[in-house]
Amino acid sequence: MKRTKRGHKTIRRRVLILCEGQTEKNYFQAIKEHPDYKQQLLAVHPRVVVAKNPSPDQIVQEAIARVRKAREEGNAYDKIWVVFDHDHHTQRFSAYEHALRQGFGIGFSAIAFETWYLLHFERSARAYESAEALLAALFKHYPGYQKARQNDFTYLKGRLQQALENATWLKDQVAAAEKHTTNCNPWTDVDHLVRELIES
Repeated sequence: MKRTKRGHKTIRRRVLILCEGQTEKNYFQAIKEHPDYKQQLLAVHPRVVVAKNPSPDQIVQEAIARVRKAREEGNAYDKIWVVFDHDHHTQRFSAYEHALRQGFGIGFSAIAFETWYLLHFERSARAYESAEALLAALFKHYPGYQKARQNDFTYLKGRLQQALENATWLKDQVAAAEKHTTNCNPWTDVDHLVRELIES
């Protein structure tokens, strides 16, 4: 707990980031541990859901359970994020709406989390019908990429501002009044979560 010049304690927000898979968890853990941010992010907790191949609904339900347990233990979270992909999950709409009703932040990506990585290299509104097709596009820019195997944040950090700008641009291109976020492709809200972490 750091102190101000007058000796007052600075309260760090306790944040749960509940992720669909290890790739996402590793990415946010790397932000937390990066020398530029680790002091301010000590109370941030990236976690992976317990289920092996979780549905978006399972992610939201587990987040609710973890929130309840933390509250019962007297150590409540200040903010909760759920991170999941389109990936043709049939429950993505209901999960998204349930998370909104709970007041959770949502890091939704279409077709998969790697859309966020690709935006570090290119500004494109091309839709990918599968995670495999998206990965093939990413490999052209990031040939050594392996899911959950390396520190992607450190590798990509030099292009972070470009990715943030491209993500904003993408949403402007794709969003339509009659289209629910979970039906957009491509899409990512991961930029909102990243901004919250690095600007906190």
